[in-house]
Amino acid sequence: MASRLIGRSHTCPCCGYSGLDLPPYRDLPQPPWHSLPLPPYSQHFGDPSYDVCACCGYEFGNDDEPGTSNPATFEQYLRKWIGEGARWFDESQKPMNWSLEVQLHEAGITG
Repeated sequence: MASRLIGRSHTCPCCGYSGLDLPPYRDLPQPPWHSLPLPPYSQHFGDPSYDVCACCGYEFGNDDEPGTSNPATFEQYLRKWIGEGARWFDESQKPMNWSLEVQLHEAGITG
């Protein structure tokens, strides 16, 4: 299990939300990400946090693992989430004046 880093936020590799308390995977570098491998991501980036992104709802170590679900790439999950209206998983965490386009751009993700 990943350890909490006080005062440091981490970015969701799926939607670009930069308010994660834990790194999604132990060795995932910070954005921008270029040509990420196929899941399961733990094979490439180490132990997942099993946290759920408050923005898109991607669960690191679950949504990308065979046997727990149909493994989805970050891009596949992002397209589905946007297609379903890009609703926040935890609305209480949604920043005022939030913009999906800005969030994706700042993380270097094309949606």
